[in-house]
Amino acid sequence: MIARDDSDILLALGETARDTAAWDRVLLQLRDQMQAARATLYTERAVFGDTLPCPTCFGALRPNRVYSAEELVDRAGPFDPDFTEGDARVVVAQKPWAALWLHKPRGSFRAADSARLSALMPHIAQAVVLGQERAAMAQALNGAQALLWRAGLGQIGPDGPDATATRLLAEAGHAIPTAVAPGAMQALGGITAYGLPDGDMLLRAKRDLPAPERIASALGLTLSEARLARALGQGSALTEASAALGLTRETGRSYAKQIYAKTGVAGQSGLVRLLWCSALAFG
Repeated sequence: MIARDDSDILLALGETARDTAAWDRVLLQLRDQMQAARATLYTERAVFGDTLPCPTCFGALRPNRVYSAEELVDRAGPFDPDFTEGDARVVVAQKPWAALWLHKPRGSFRAADSARLSALMPHIAQAVVLGQERAAMAQALNGAQALLWRAGLGQIGPDGPDATATRLLAEAGHAIPTAVAPGAMQALGGITAYGLPDGDMLLRAKRDLPAPERIASALGLTLSEARLARALGQGSALTEASAALGLTRETGRSYAKQIYAKTGVAGQSGLVRLLWCSALAFG
């Protein structure tokens, strides 16, 4: 059973998934309650509490068993600390791996301390799992938001603009637009707001395609063809793009045929879809 004194620790464990700094509070409470001098938690990705190097012998310890200093002495490697100095308690969890190490330079831990650590470790391991899952979700969300920002896409729903839409509006210097009817659109300078069927609004900011060198490498085009492909992808007509690049009408048409043949698309509309619906649109 969990001791009554552990209620504060369990409450603090609930905060660790949202705030890794809460681990320091958990370990501080555990250290004080057990009258230890140091408390350290090792995980596969981080170290919390007293940041000491992880002894190599911890990797070979059986999970869910509390080890004493005497038992650690026999298992210590040549570069591990001297476990004969003071007393220690170590308990390890698996999947994910984690090790909790408490040390006191004077005195000894009680049998009740070992029982508490054994009871607490499954809760600590679960908190580690939740923290890692939340960190992975945050990383994925940040990556998705970065792609949306690069594509110039944001959304405004009942709760207001999402993170990307907020950045797009700030970049353009616009306030949140009024409601746009489903299927309708509203120009906001460099941003266009589209009304969605569910009443939300999709914001689309103008974005440029990457440099011709990047397009040439990705699509197997010559640099001259890539320059023309970029201009066509940005919406310029063939005659307009050719003139801007200093090409004759005949050369522009010849390059365009080569571009369409190499990329396997049918005309400019297909090229636009290829460029803006691929990773090239994200740089």
